[in-house]
Amino acid sequence: MKHVEEYDSSLAGADVTPGQPQTEISPLASGAIKKARMRLMPLILMMYLLAFIDRSNIGMAALTMNHALGLTPEQFGFAVGIFSFGYILFEIPSNVLLERYGARFWLARIMITWGVISMAMAFAQGVVSLSILRFLLGVAEAGLAPGIIFYLTTWFPKQELAKVFSIYYLGVPLAAIIANPLSGYILDNFHQVGGLESWQWLFLLEGCPPVILSLIVFLYLTDEPAKASWLSSEERRAYQTLMEKERQATLAVGHAGLKAMFKDRRVWVLGMAYFFTVIGLTGLGFWMPQFIKRFDYSDTVVGLLGTIPYIVGAVVMCWWSNHSDKTNERTWHFILPSLLFSVGFVVAAISDSPVISMLGLTLSTVGMLSCVPTFYTLPASFLTRQGSAGGLALINSIGNIGGFFGPFLVGLTISLSGKSQNGLYLLSILVLFSPLLIYLLSKSRRQVAGWR
Repeated sequence: MKHVEEYDSSLAGADVTPGQPQTEISPLASGAIKKARMRLMPLILMMYLLAFIDRSNIGMAALTMNHALGLTPEQFGFAVGIFSFGYILFEIPSNVLLERYGARFWLARIMITWGVISMAMAFAQGVVSLSILRFLLGVAEAGLAPGIIFYLTTWFPKQELAKVFSIYYLGVPLAAIIANPLSGYILDNFHQVGGLESWQWLFLLEGCPPVILSLIVFLYLTDEPAKASWLSSEERRAYQTLMEKERQATLAVGHAGLKAMFKDRRVWVLGMAYFFTVIGLTGLGFWMPQFIKRFDYSDTVVGLLGTIPYIVGAVVMCWWSNHSDKTNERTWHFILPSLLFSVGFVVAAISDSPVISMLGLTLSTVGMLSCVPTFYTLPASFLTRQGSAGGLALINSIGNIGGFFGPFLVGLTISLSGKSQNGLYLLSILVLFSPLLIYLLSKSRRQVAGWR
């Protein structure tokens, strides 16, 4: 029963590593970690920022693209959501290959392919071709998010994870802060430039940067601490010793193999919790421009207003993740912002006032951005090496099924009811299942025992 008690205390927030004291970090290793954070995290942040721009810019493009291609809300939701199935099908094999061939090569490969396909979306002719390209974009991006998360777990001890995850996840709000105004400007000013519509220019201009950045990733990223030529030999040894202690501590309550990972019920339950979070995340992200557009603003103003929730959310996310690391608590640092995520949708829906609606969208965005980095500390507490690569990919794959249902169900609800507010009410209900799952399982020793 020792295994059960240890993991139960972890979920309840007692410790980052279940039932064990944190690994002591020597001054030499601490200095090496700071160097790694300064060297790696800006590049990781830029990668995810560009990925999220190319994944979500269809939400802004829809302001003119839907009319040009004759898309109904339901068809738009389907085309947006089909991305997730391409992502899901290739996510686990992609992450396993990353663990085999190294992050430097594999992440660069992912960036080239998604950039090219994102640019190709400019030439979609209707719902069928748009859906095919969105599916292929999902295939191209498969493995990026869990691959980055796995990569970070090989570089940073558990005491640092919520902090570095929040830096990585800053890509989401920064993508909106940068891309929304830029996209609005493109939509308002690039009509018929070179014979192309403004929404086509949006995909072309925003799909090019990842192809360029892929070369920098290949030349600059370092696969693991042992290969870090920018650390001294003493720092590399101290770093390797620290991470090996972390790995052994994790193995004491978890596992490293793929076979054991697939049999572990904890992985599947966390995947289901993430499924409901992703429903809210994608429903909010892809439909926010159209929720704001209902107040008859120009595309440029829609883009500018769409940055407000993400600016506030980015600040709160960094503070919240740092607080989670300092207090060594995870469960409630996930549950509380998840509840705020749900409440925000209701606030946005109940009023016809643009101010109240923006307040609600801001609350939801703050909740969404604050809960996700903390969530990823949970599987990191019992998965390591190949089991970590596959487990994180499986959790992400299950979660990304929600990436189809979020946009599609919102579009279907709007088509059937004729009111965008009803889509917000639906999201508020579905998002609640995620904190409920985590809460129940953290409190039930009997169910935790059954996870294994």
